[in-house]
Amino acid sequence: MSLADDKRGVFTTIGSYTSMIEQPKLPFQTDLFSSINNKDDIVPFLLDVLKTVAGSDALKETIGGMFGSLVDEVEPKLKTELKKQFVQPNANNSLPASFQTNGITVPVKNIDVKGKFKVAPDSLGGDLLYDTSIPNFDKRAHDAILNSGIPQSFSVLSIKYVGSDSFQIKPSGFTGNIGDFFSSYLDDVQLLDKKEITSTVMDSIYGTLASKQNKTEEQLYNELQVETILNQVLDDEDDAFVISPQKYDELLTKAQELAKGVVNYDMGCGLMPAELQFDDFNKLIISISGATDPFYIGDQLDATIEESTSGSTETEDLTTENKQTIKDGFFQKLIKIFTTQILFAVTAAPQIRALLGMMSSLQNNGSVLIDKASADMKNFKTMIKCMSKEVMAAIAAFIFAIAVAYLIKLLKPIIKRVIKEKINQYSDIIISLTGALAKIKDVAGTVTDAIT
Repeated sequence: MSLADDKRGVFTTIGSYTSMIEQPKLPFQTDLFSSINNKDDIVPFLLDVLKTVAGSDALKETIGGMFGSLVDEVEPKLKTELKKQFVQPNANNSLPASFQTNGITVPVKNIDVKGKFKVAPDSLGGDLLYDTSIPNFDKRAHDAILNSGIPQSFSVLSIKYVGSDSFQIKPSGFTGNIGDFFSSYLDDVQLLDKKEITSTVMDSIYGTLASKQNKTEEQLYNELQVETILNQVLDDEDDAFVISPQKYDELLTKAQELAKGVVNYDMGCGLMPAELQFDDFNKLIISISGATDPFYIGDQLDATIEESTSGSTETEDLTTENKQTIKDGFFQKLIKIFTTQILFAVTAAPQIRALLGMMSSLQNNGSVLIDKASADMKNFKTMIKCMSKEVMAAIAAFIFAIAVAYLIKLLKPIIKRVIKEKINQYSDIIISLTGALAKIKDVAGTVTDAIT
């Protein structure tokens, strides 16, 4: 039996159980689910299972749980895997004297893929992207830009902004081998900042921050190329690090829309424009970035989707069912984008790009192999693919746990019904046996009387 048949069987079984509970109900066609024939990515299949078992509420709970708890839960696992990627053949060698003195010098744009350092941490919107409550690479790098020529320290690094819009990054106060250097640095970094992850995910939907920060179409176009490559890696495509020519027009259109802060989505009933004003965007991020209740977060996102699309003339004549279908589509997009942004955080964020630059320098006699991110990611394909698998495993395990919980809820009444039916059946048998025994006793008594 093929994998597609196995998946189809899952939906058929769920449909049978649902029909037992909610009769009369027409059976659904399992071949309507595109995930059945997707042999590589398990996440769409799990999401289809969730929708089948529990409907839209399950999707809301899932994305709410991702924003609320998964970010914190997955960081230790990702950090452990990331450390493995920086264990190279030269790990036991001492840091070269020249590297300790000079480190690497790289253009800011080659490290800061999304132009984050152009935004002040205390600005409107900037406070959503920086965590100023703890020491971190991004804040120190921004401080270095503000204090040109003056080194800023973070962990085992010294970061100095030098001429030609570049950073000089080198070891600071560290004595040990290359492997310990990378490990010590990773021990001190925060890979995932919940508020920043939430902000970047929602901005990918609406372009609110992109528009607020006056990002150019070219800048957004370059960012989208990086995210497209990461998406292709997550989807396990054969040429994941090559963007097909036909996709470039789509990316340019998306960049233009993000720059304007109004993004059009094809949700199956025409193009659907989505727009969220900055004040509403800011309130949403503040309300959910510190929350842990997945249902609360899901409800906030549900209300935001409703608000951001309600002004469209395309939604005026839609039925309640169609509107819910559109929301479900947005939830699934959010889950996809969330996964991509997690992978970006552990493979392409500034603090990781700096690390890749140092690793490449130590492996190639001082040559730094980071350039434009969309072009150089193929140089680090092994690391990116390994981190992709770890991210996908974490996401799939999280969704699977929710799916199992809903399946148990589905099966409980069925199990109770079966047990009740069996008890009644056995009771009838016992009662009938009891009656038969009484009759046997009566017959035996009659025979005994006749003999005596």
